[in-house]
Amino acid sequence: MKIHGFRFRLVLGTLAGLLVAGSAGAADQVRIAVVDARRAMVSSDEGRAAEKMLKSLLEKKRTQIEPREADLKRQEEEFESQKYVLSRSALEERKLDLVKQQRDLERSMREAQDELELQQRKLMQPLLKKIEKALEEIGKEKKFTVILEKSSPGVVYVEESLDITDLVIRKLNQKEKE
Repeated sequence: MKIHGFRFRLVLGTLAGLLVAGSAGAADQVRIAVVDARRAMVSSDEGRAAEKMLKSLLEKKRTQIEPREADLKRQEEEFESQKYVLSRSALEERKLDLVKQQRDLERSMREAQDELELQQRKLMQPLLKKIEKALEEIGKEKKFTVILEKSSPGVVYVEESLDITDLVIRKLNQKEKE
């Protein structure tokens, strides 16, 4: 699941937050939290439902492609066993047919992959927006100065008490039921 844009915005937000926190003076306490956005995404009710839909689509595509793969493999094995008894023209014709079938199969596989990626983006993009909104709300409610993405570059160690991922998941699931 791609969340690179989300990470980038979190890193920028972190930098801006640190600059603001640094200029706010020593009297203000800097409150930092971290979130594992990927875990929040796949652990929320909506994320699990999206994952289930994607798995179902993957299985459907797999059941369409696997018989074609098996048939092509069988034909290639037949070709190998018959190539010494076929005439030169029949051999070339079968070889061209196998190459064409292989290209068609590869094209179908690329199309299936593209469709899966498109569906994933279609299902996950609204969820990413909900996560961003939930993080913003939690940040304001809990008065966090900065919320970092746990897997962001530069985050080497995080004390578990700073992790608000479970809070984000609860907030997402609560909104989904409303």
